[in-house]
Amino acid sequence: MNSLMTHFDPNNAPAPHRLIPIVVGAGPRSEIADRPLAGRIAEAIHAGRELLEDADLHPLVVTDLWYLNDREMMLQPTICIGDPEQNAASAFYGSRLPTMLMVEDQYRILMDQDSGIGHACFWGTSHSATMTATDAFIERALGPFLQRAALRATPAGDA
Repeated sequence: MNSLMTHFDPNNAPAPHRLIPIVVGAGPRSEIADRPLAGRIAEAIHAGRELLEDADLHPLVVTDLWYLNDREMMLQPTICIGDPEQNAASAFYGSRLPTMLMVEDQYRILMDQDSGIGHACFWGTSHSATMTATDAFIERALGPFLQRAALRATPAGDA
């Protein structure tokens, strides 16, 4: 069993307001290339639990098709991985989020840093560039992302 998922009861779906969706595309390329990177981000979130304070939030890797068809999930702080041609959620947010960090001809990280729900997305010009973008996101953006997510979260005993 995947150790990242052991806190969920397989018989009951977690409430969307308790999730930090990590969205990847639904196609083979995304499954092969981006889903493992999403797993790295989920592991980094678990390692940085103290940044979530008392928020009862948990990462869950989902496909763009599921995510974009779940209004409640779209209202959660979200991380999208993959270029807009492979991930419809990245295409959705790509024109709505400001660029936080860009390395020309390598990768781009977009993130709502000031207000709003707290969405982020990133992709690279190649798989290796997306891997580098994942490292940069974890190092430079994940901490502030989690702190904002914790501020938005309903206390664990509520809802």
